[in-house]
Amino acid sequence: MTTSRPLHSARGCYSETGRLRKVIMCPPTHFEIVEPTNYMQWVYWSDGLPRPNPLVMTQQHNRLVEILREEGVEVELLPPVPSLPYQHATRDVGVVIGDTIVLGNMKERTRKLEAEVTEPVLAEYKLRMVRPERGFVEGGDVVVENGNLWVGVGRRTDEWGAEFLHETFARDREVIPLRFDPHYTHLDTIFSVLGHGRALIYEPAFDDASLQRIKETHPHLISLTKEEQENGGANVLFLNPEKVVSIAENASVNERLEQAGFEVVTVSYSEVIKSGGSVRCDTLPVERQGA
Repeated sequence: MTTSRPLHSARGCYSETGRLRKVIMCPPTHFEIVEPTNYMQWVYWSDGLPRPNPLVMTQQHNRLVEILREEGVEVELLPPVPSLPYQHATRDVGVVIGDTIVLGNMKERTRKLEAEVTEPVLAEYKLRMVRPERGFVEGGDVVVENGNLWVGVGRRTDEWGAEFLHETFARDREVIPLRFDPHYTHLDTIFSVLGHGRALIYEPAFDDASLQRIKETHPHLISLTKEEQENGGANVLFLNPEKVVSIAENASVNERLEQAGFEVVTVSYSEVIKSGGSVRCDTLPVERQGA
C-alpha cells in the first residue's frame, strides 16, 4: 500500500525579504561538471584545479538545511536524480510570484529535465502555474520586490522570456528588465535587493541604462568587488527583513551587511560556491510574506 504525499497549503511569495516560510531544496549528491554551465565551472573544468567534492558540498548543503529549519523555515527536499548533476540549484527551475508559479524553461541542455521532475512537487502547493511557450526563463533571473519585478536578461533568461513575464504580471507589478553581460550566469549573482532602497550590486556587470534604473530606486548601494562577486557575495537569502543568510567566506560583505543593520547568519559554503552558486541559488521559496 502506498501513501500519497500530502497536499500543501501556501499563499505564495510577495517579496524578496519578507519572512521566509517554505522552500524547496535538493542535496548536491550527484554533482559533477559534465558540461560547464557557468564561469566558475569553466574555471575548475579547464584550469586543472581540484573539482568540487560532492561529499563536502552535501555536508555544507545539509548545514544550510539545518539552519533554515532552526529558523522555522519548512524545507522540502527533492530526491536527487543521478542524471541531473546541477539539480541542487533549485532556484532556477521556477519562481513563485504572488500566488503564481512560473515554471522555467531551462536553457542549458543538461538542466532541461530539472523543471520536469520538479513540476509535480510544485503542483502540490495548489498555486496557479504558468510556463512560457517560447524563450527561456530561469528563477535566478527574477527578483520579486513588492510592486517591482526585476528581470535579468543575459546569459539564461532572454527577451522572449522577459516579455512573457511582462505579459503575465504587468497588471499588478512594474516589470523591469535589467540587461547585463552574459559572462554572469544569473541576475542574483550580481544584484540582491535588501529593502528600503538598499541593494547589493556588482556594478560593472550591467549596461548603463539598467544600472541607472537600479540607482533610481535603490539610492543606498553596497557595491561588490570582483572577488566578492565571484565568491557569491550578492547571492544572499533573507529569513525576514532584518535577518539574512550569507556564506562565511564573504567576511567583508557580511561586515557591511551588519553595518547596514542586518543580523547575518553565516554558513560555510566554500565547496558549493565552486559550482557557481550560493545560498539563494540553492533555495526555491514557495511561501514568503511581503516585506
